[in-house]
Amino acid sequence: VYDLETGAVTSSFNEATGHAMPVRCAKFSHNGELLVTASDDMSVHVYDLKAQCLAASFTGHTSWVLSVDCSSDQRHIASGSSDQSVRIWDLAAKDCSHTFTSHNDQVWSVAYNNDGTCLAAGCDDGSVEVYDVSSL
Repeated sequence: VYDLETGAVTSSFNEATGHAMPVRCAKFSHNGELLVTASDDMSVHVYDLKAQCLAASFTGHTSWVLSVDCSSDQRHIASGSSDQSVRIWDLAAKDCSHTFTSHNDQVWSVAYNNDGTCLAAGCDDGSVEVYDVSSL
């Protein structure tokens, strides 16, 4: 992470904390304290930018993770994968709290609405599904 005014590196994550394969997507949490990444290594990483460390690593997808988003309350991470699933990750429990398997093709994008009650997922077949995640 670079400071745009000075050009100085403020945070850096090396091979020890980084992904083993290319990163497909990177998103900041709404408060800017976390950076969430999706990778071809089938994992999702969550970096704490203040502490400059890997805060969590989630595995469970069986193919490339193509997209990620963070809920507005920073409690959940959503991920979409070429395994045709959408997973919801609980940051406190550091575990998958729900998996949606209704897609028939790769899930290229996931996005929470502003209050985190709905999640949209865009698929390679041209479909978009919206999930009510308010009870998760």
